[in-house]
Formats: sequence, structure tokens, C-alpha cells
Amino acid sequence: MTISPTFNRTFKCPCCSNSFTTVNVRISYPKTAEISSDYCVTYKDEANSPYLYYVNVCDSCGYAYTKNSVPLTSLTKETIIKEISVKWKPRSYGNIRSIEEAIICYKLAIYCSTLKKEKYYLLAGLLLRVGWLYRKMNDLKEEERFLLQALEYYKKSYDIADYAGTDMSEIRILYLIGELSRRCNFYEQAVTYFSKIVSHPNAHFEKGVVDKAREQWRLTRENNKTLEKAI
Repeated sequence: MTISPTFNRTFKCPCCSNSFTTVNVRISYPKTAEISSDYCVTYKDEANSPYLYYVNVCDSCGYAYTKNSVPLTSLTKETIIKEISVKWKPRSYGNIRSIEEAIICYKLAIYCSTLKKEKYYLLAGLLLRVGWLYRKMNDLKEEERFLLQALEYYKKSYDIADYAGTDMSEIRILYLIGELSRRCNFYEQAVTYFSKIVSHPNAHFEKGVVDKAREQWRLTRENNKTLEKAI
């Protein structure tokens, strides 16, 4: 018997307590084909990519969230209801999603995250994933637009260290800032942040990231020289 790569899962909405069902991808199913330098995974079966179902959307009130979203307080719940729920026309994103539908869900989650004033690194992660989805659609303009936004929020996160005490380390934040800077053609900025990684006092704890930073630092300098020659 062939097992489906997806299954239906029921959630209770943290905002309105409505029960809704959404599709999830089985943990054992996705097979990685490639991982890009900014950690975007290309799966062997992109039609059933976990990225498509990362965001849960309540069909009743429109609240969009992920497993990493911070819990709602009474105040943030009131804000979600006022800014989203009262304007929401009940509809479901609980079935098999296209990339376009997944992007709508992410954008709704980004709006909810903004209303809740979640930490910058969480918002940056959502923006980065939208950039990845546009990359998979070969929409370079929208990809760059969201990578730029993700870059700015990762920089804000680094400036105030709002990632402290989470799974996101300072070295990983520095790497993402450097790599997104490189991808957005801010070569001098990229070199600055990659250099911070190499000289970081905790570099020996994350050798894999440090090695990637050294390689991207070299690639950035080559890209910069090529650009200077073209000019």
C-alpha cells in the first residue's frame, strides 16, 4: 500500500478557538535534493514541499501562525480580531496548496507577526521563506524584495540580540546577514559580517557555519571584483 506524502491535521485556533483542519507533510517523506547558501532546501518532490504548509491559517477568523509563533495575549488577540477577523471572509487554506496559495498564507502570517510585535528574527524568517518561494517560481524581482526585507529584520535582530535564549545563535544571524547582503549585492556589507564570524569567540562551536562563511567571503570578494571591472 502506498502511503500518501500528506495527511490532514486538526488544530484549535489560538485566537477564536475554532477547530480547523489543514494539510501537513509527513516528517519521513521529504527528500532533500539541494540546500542553497541561504539554507533554502530544494526537495526531490517540490509539489509536496513542507514549505507549502509551514503556516496554519484559521478558516474562521483568519489568524495565521506557525509552530514558532509566540502565544497570543489578551491584548494581541484583540488586535488580531480588530485588524483581521472583523474583515475576514471565511475561507480555507487547509487543502493541498499551490506555491501561490502558500505565499498568501505566509503574507498573512507576516501581518499577524507584525501586529503581535514578535521578535525581529521570527519575522525575518517568514520573510526569508517567502523569498525562497518566489525563487522557486523564478520571480527574481519579488524574491529580491523579500530577501531585502528579511535582511533588514535580521540586522535589527542582531542589533538588539532578540534571538538570545533561542535556537538561533549570534553566528547564524551574522551568517544570514552576510549571505543576504551578498545576494542583494551589498558586497562590502557582506564581507564585514562574514569577517565577524571568522573572528567570533565562539567560532569553534559552529565550525560548519564558519567554514561556509569563509567560502562565501571568498565568493563575495570575487563578485565585487567582477562588478568593479564591469563598471
